[in-house]
Amino acid sequence: MSESGGRWGWQRALVTGASSGIGASMARLLAADGVALVVVARNGGRLEALAAELPVDVEVVVADLADRAQLRVVEERIHEHDRPIDLVVNNAGLGFSGLFHELDPDTATFVVDVNVTALHRLTRAAAAALLDRGGNRRGAILNVGSLAGESVGASSATYNATKAFVTSLGQSLAAELVGTEVSITTLLPGFTRTEFQQRAGSPVDDVPSALWQSADDVAEAGLDAAWRGAVEVVPSRRYRVLRGVNR
Repeated sequence: MSESGGRWGWQRALVTGASSGIGASMARLLAADGVALVVVARNGGRLEALAAELPVDVEVVVADLADRAQLRVVEERIHEHDRPIDLVVNNAGLGFSGLFHELDPDTATFVVDVNVTALHRLTRAAAAALLDRGGNRRGAILNVGSLAGESVGASSATYNATKAFVTSLGQSLAAELVGTEVSITTLLPGFTRTEFQQRAGSPVDDVPSALWQSADDVAEAGLDAAWRGAVEVVPSRRYRVLRGVNR
């Protein structure tokens, strides 16, 4: 339990990809704990609907993170001193299924722009802003990766590679942040029931039901781990075993 009496002690969190899936679940969980929010996504209608249902102050930022100008708006919000952010959640991500050499190059680049470039820049902005703040107020970065980043996946080479980047970045930055009041946690879920698979065009009919997790369970595990300052979290005992076998 945090010093303030809630489950987590953050005062304000920024969540990208908050319009659906794991991001929306994180926003709801944080709001239920009294954490004010800055929610970011491309779908403004969904963000406004989410904000209307939450019992805390919610800032809506409509932004396409693949667009550098719009990405800078989010970076600038992270650096804002008047309404400081304690937790930055880089959840926005996407993927498209298909053979690597057959993918439209603009589509493939779009995946890299969101999953790698935007996450990299927002992670840097968060680390700089949180470290610059100083004092004893804890700050955290929570990046949503995937166990796909440690897997070989035909027809998902670009997506898997982007998620490998997320894991590697988190491990190295965690070493840099040792001894500070800022931590970075990488959340590594497996198959999660969201809209991701449908949007990606990924065939998942043959995935056993036992391997599926709910977005709420994954989100809760990620937030708990970020509050503890854990470097990584795999939100399922079954997937932790599978990860060990895969390695």
